[in-house]
Amino acid sequence: MKRHESLIPISRQHHGGLLTARLLQHGAPAYKGMPTTPAAKRDYVVAFLQEHLRPHFRLEEETVFILASDYSEALKQQAQALQAEHRQLEQLILALPGAKETELPEKLNEVGKLLEQHIRQEERVFFEIVQQELPDEKLELLQQQVLTHLEG
Repeated sequence: MKRHESLIPISRQHHGGLLTARLLQHGAPAYKGMPTTPAAKRDYVVAFLQEHLRPHFRLEEETVFILASDYSEALKQQAQALQAEHRQLEQLILALPGAKETELPEKLNEVGKLLEQHIRQEERVFFEIVQQELPDEKLELLQQQVLTHLEG
């Protein structure tokens, strides 16, 4: 999928999210340098939330979600649903340290599946509509907002 320049930095960040999502799911292959035990995967995803997901969520919520929501009711509804998934992912990940060892593989799988589904929804549906429906001047504004956010 060809991405508008304004969305490319956000899409690039999704790669690490997809890798993490796959790592957490049942039957994931071993990835070089990545954790393999449920406890190590739990620790990895909790750190990933702090270092990568929360800043990424903030980037989306403070740029593309706001601009899209101001443009149309349909995009606003999608942005609200995606933002709700951000909160759900945070809650699920933050609950992992309190999970019993026996429950951990299933809880990790749940996080992995939701994270993958969420990213695919953004990439395949939401971003496609954003770049098709928003006029060029809005996409240029979005590009400036994203760059400013990343620099700040």
